[in-house]
Amino acid sequence: MIDILLVYPIPTTDSPTRFTPLSILFPGAMFEKQGLEVAYFDERFDSEEMLVNLIKHSKEIGVSAFTGYQTGRAARILKKAKEINPNIITSVGGHHPRILPKQVLAEPFVDKIWTNRVYGENLFPYNKRTKIHFQRTDMQYLTSWGCPMGCSFCGLSSDWAPRDIQKIDRELKIIHNDVGFKEISFSDPNIVCGFYRDGDRIITIDRVKRMREIGKILRDINVRWDGNTRADYITPEMVDALVYSKCYSLEFGCESGNDYFLRKVIRKGYGVDTIKRAVQNIKGSGVSVMYSFMAKMPRETPEMLRDTFDLIDWIIQNDPDARVSIYNYAPYPGTSMYEDAVAGVDGYPKFIPPTSMEEWGKIKLMHSPLYWITGLCFREDNSRRNFPGESWNLIKPYIELAKKKWRDRDIDDFPCQEVETLIAKQVKE
Repeated sequence: MIDILLVYPIPTTDSPTRFTPLSILFPGAMFEKQGLEVAYFDERFDSEEMLVNLIKHSKEIGVSAFTGYQTGRAARILKKAKEINPNIITSVGGHHPRILPKQVLAEPFVDKIWTNRVYGENLFPYNKRTKIHFQRTDMQYLTSWGCPMGCSFCGLSSDWAPRDIQKIDRELKIIHNDVGFKEISFSDPNIVCGFYRDGDRIITIDRVKRMREIGKILRDINVRWDGNTRADYITPEMVDALVYSKCYSLEFGCESGNDYFLRKVIRKGYGVDTIKRAVQNIKGSGVSVMYSFMAKMPRETPEMLRDTFDLIDWIIQNDPDARVSIYNYAPYPGTSMYEDAVAGVDGYPKFIPPTSMEEWGKIKLMHSPLYWITGLCFREDNSRRNFPGESWNLIKPYIELAKKKWRDRDIDDFPCQEVETLIAKQVKE
């Protein structure tokens, strides 16, 4: 018998990402250390027949669930587990049960939930049994945990904790020796925060020095990396360290182009001037940057949103290689902005929270006309990759339409479903 079966449900309907399923591998390392027999299942790759067989021979099943589509997939798997093996213990971990513990535990197919932020993340989840989950995916790794910043829209705020550099060096070289990956994605919420808590003490570290230490490891194995960081970290010295460390792509969470909204409502910790300074510092470095924004948030006025559009135009004018995304605000529980969304402050359309995992799984939390307009305008690298050669003619009319709508600031209507269907078909083929 298997003591616990850990399952990674499909995370989104349209994402081509194939990252290592760390959210089940870290807990698995913890359970294996306790002497338990652990099995792993990744719905992106493994067959339904395999899932059925594993459920039949497992005492417990644990699924990872992030709020949104993946939560619905997790519910489907847990229901199936109870049907196949009525005696199996069903459990849910991840972001969703952490922010909505009572709601998840009330589900008739859920026996227990895991609500801690960390399960086994200080362990090394790579071994002979988990090797396949690194071989068949795009390499993903954590050099640190948490982000202590208190942005009003983000439910992931927690103390930052850096992983020991010697441990990073040993682990990455072990995996690289076996798997031979050429690129790695660091999924740290805040890769070089610069300070952490040790009991009652606050320890500060040199961000640039740490980035260079990580970079030395990556240079040793000739691997380049991508990740995300904050715009206020992008000094000329940090840019040099990023280039040295073989960083090829970064994402900055800019959120808004209105200074008041950015500082006072979102509480980002910096303003528009910091974003512009980061653009000036990093342009031409060879590091491609995705500038990520949000739109249609509670307390945001049309004038504030226009400021965001104007800032994006400024970014593109100053760095033609920049990429940009705009997501509609997604109301995630556990934040002050979520409470504003539910209350419908200042005329915001009241958000009615789903009451079950399945309902959360049906909500499209991010996609919108604006998402596709900006994506087609400012992320042409994705379009070129998805539509090579003659197939470019399939997406070209939508790109031309998106560019016109952006110029006219006509952002409330777009053939989103047509584009989604076209891209899904193209990626599949």
